[in-house]
Amino acid sequence: MSFISINNLTFKYNRKGYVIDDLSLDIEKGEFVCILGHNGSGKSTLAKLIVGLLEPRKGHIYVNGLDINEEKDGVMNIDLVRKDMGIVFQNPDSQFVGITVKDDIAFGLENRRVSTEEMIDAVNKYSEKVGMKDFLDRNPEELSGGEKQRVAIAGILAMNTELIIFDEATSMLDPKGVREIIALIKKLKGQKTIISITHNLDEANFADRVIVLNKGKITLDGKPEDVFKQFDKLKEAGLDILNNMKLIDKINNSNIDECNKKVIEDALWELSFPK
Repeated sequence: MSFISINNLTFKYNRKGYVIDDLSLDIEKGEFVCILGHNGSGKSTLAKLIVGLLEPRKGHIYVNGLDINEEKDGVMNIDLVRKDMGIVFQNPDSQFVGITVKDDIAFGLENRRVSTEEMIDAVNKYSEKVGMKDFLDRNPEELSGGEKQRVAIAGILAMNTELIIFDEATSMLDPKGVREIIALIKKLKGQKTIISITHNLDEANFADRVIVLNKGKITLDGKPEDVFKQFDKLKEAGLDILNNMKLIDKINNSNIDECNKKVIEDALWELSFPK
């Protein structure tokens, strides 16, 4: 079984239409999956279902072979698998729980009763990994949004979770903060199972796989370079297209001869997805 296996998942908040509509999806261990969709497409709801913050109306979610909504010997499976999950939300302020950076990184380790020596080692190691070692004694009010998100990621890395979910983690950041977090996610690729929830196609360029949601259903699923060629379906899903793709679209509708069109299009795709 895949690391995450979602079967016929259905969810709605009220009597209106389904936010997640009979969705099935498998994600392998170590895979980096980017889930794209406009506001209301169901992508953030899906993230909350995977980590057990919401319970589906129908269907099943398995993480590491365990149905997260079942229990065994009085213990819910979600309580077991949640130890192997970390989620970074969109609002940096809503997830900072420590008085200082080092307190925040150590928070989860304290709850697991890790020894002081191990905790200090982990705080130093992972604060350095995310570029925040020089900020350990700072309080959150002194940090930018991007710096707060890097602290949140350090806390998850210190917990050594297999799965990290980025739920619109860059949507409230300035351009500098966005670049910082994208660069950090790139470094984590191949080291963890990553799910990145976003509406920004630029963040999906370096994913192993891109999934497009529209009205709670999967409309596209494949490698970025294959998914991003589906201009019409991306537009139907309410998504913008990459700048290079906009140029390709204009070139295809121009009077340039077909041979030159092909040369220019290939060059633009190569710029968008360098090997």
